[in-house]
Amino acid sequence: MAIPDYFARNAVAIAQAISGLDEDRLSGALDKVRVGVTLGRDSEHIEGRALTDLLVRLLARLYPTLIFRAESKSAAAESARDLARRINPHVTLEGKPTIELVVGSTRLRSWASQRLYAGSTGWTATFSDNKPQSCGNSNIPFGAGVAACLAAANLFRRVFLPESALDTDVTFDTMDHNRAAGSSIPTAKMSTDLVLAGCGAIGNAAVWALSRAPMSGKITLVDHQSIDLGNLQRYVLADRVDEGSAKPAVAARFFIGALKAIPVEQDLASFLETNGHRIDHLLLALDSAQDRRAAQASLPRWITNAWTQPGDLGISTHDFLNGACVSCLYLPERALMNEDAIIADAFGVSSRIMEIRVLLHRNDGVPRSLLEAIAAAKDIPLDRLLPFEGKPLRKLYVDGFCGGAALPLSRIGKPRAEVHVPLAHQSALAGVLLAAAAIRGKLGVLGNSNVTQLDVLKPLPPIRTRTVAKDPRGICICQDADYRDAYLSKYQQTRPKSRVTPNASRRGTIRLRTGAAKSRSRA
Repeated sequence: MAIPDYFARNAVAIAQAISGLDEDRLSGALDKVRVGVTLGRDSEHIEGRALTDLLVRLLARLYPTLIFRAESKSAAAESARDLARRINPHVTLEGKPTIELVVGSTRLRSWASQRLYAGSTGWTATFSDNKPQSCGNSNIPFGAGVAACLAAANLFRRVFLPESALDTDVTFDTMDHNRAAGSSIPTAKMSTDLVLAGCGAIGNAAVWALSRAPMSGKITLVDHQSIDLGNLQRYVLADRVDEGSAKPAVAARFFIGALKAIPVEQDLASFLETNGHRIDHLLLALDSAQDRRAAQASLPRWITNAWTQPGDLGISTHDFLNGACVSCLYLPERALMNEDAIIADAFGVSSRIMEIRVLLHRNDGVPRSLLEAIAAAKDIPLDRLLPFEGKPLRKLYVDGFCGGAALPLSRIGKPRAEVHVPLAHQSALAGVLLAAAAIRGKLGVLGNSNVTQLDVLKPLPPIRTRTVAKDPRGICICQDADYRDAYLSKYQQTRPKSRVTPNASRRGTIRLRTGAAKSRSRA
């Protein structure tokens, strides 16, 4: 098959989403799939081009065969082929499709027995499994971005979960997630700075949307890491040649309009210290709960958070004074196991917890004797573990046991959130929604503290967003008098009042209880 050389990370992501999957089943499923993409007559509109761009960036990372055709005589199909080649130089671009995705309206005859249709109108994404959807011509990318993710999610379910339900004639309004109608909203001017913390998979998709949005001003992109081969499975902005490049630099090159990007190669803590903990508007696309709590403790005026975790994805917007803050969502609800106990239990060698504790503390390499004990306890051939001899213990845990290098994919199942490898369209959907929330914040329509959660393995639920309350135990920093006074003093009690979005009063108030609130999640 013409699979990309980072395919192993795809296999891990799929195995974590679908229990019981093994290498043979995955290869067999993909070997039978040839995805056709039909570009309808209005795919040449601004939104149609955006939808096609993100759709190709998602599909080319997983499916070895993509066949494109365009209803018009434009160069759209060839441009899509060029993009697919940049992402996976081995991709096959010819053949007869077994399933077809249609972007926009088309009069072309069906290419395959199964067709899926995507379109958008401004802020609103549309998707159907039975009829074409039109593409608008606005410069608002959020509906188009969500539509691409919905198309990729439904294709994934059709290929890997053929008995599962697809979305049927759905709309998703990125201005008000609980509505099914488009919004006419003015464009945003960035009068104050915007900071995106994290340029990983979620951050990539947020940049994809923000760089296309009708915005002016500047955005600071903060991340201290570089792109590696495993990242390419879900980083929608990255081409194959970007391996080894700094994440902020790759993201910054997409800002070619009125919104200018400043790439910063620092971790968030260092960036906050350098800037005197003064950030006006902060977007979080981070890996850990600890980093999220630290970001909230710096007291930005306004903050939005996005995550992926086993089972779902989500974004949350926060009113520090009157609703739940980010820290409220990530306060542990019970005593948590220490890292050494978690790893010892995963390896099946709880009796050797002290040895594991020392190895973690010193970051020493794994000795052969411990590998032999793990192999015996977990019934794994020793030769699958020997490549980790002398390497840090965390690498054996993350790459070997949660990443499929030592433990067979069929035995991985649902990982802990901190080692979750999300599906590409799962991260992308979280990132596009994060970017849309940034614009909503600039337009003053955030409302109270809200959480949107979606499961890409299931159809869209009718209620997607709910209000989230402060921690009922009263132990969060947003309930602490000193922090509240510091927030008011920092902004001289001039915090702008948010306008509550329509129907907010009918959504109810919940206490968020998710894996994200208990542990870490991968961006």
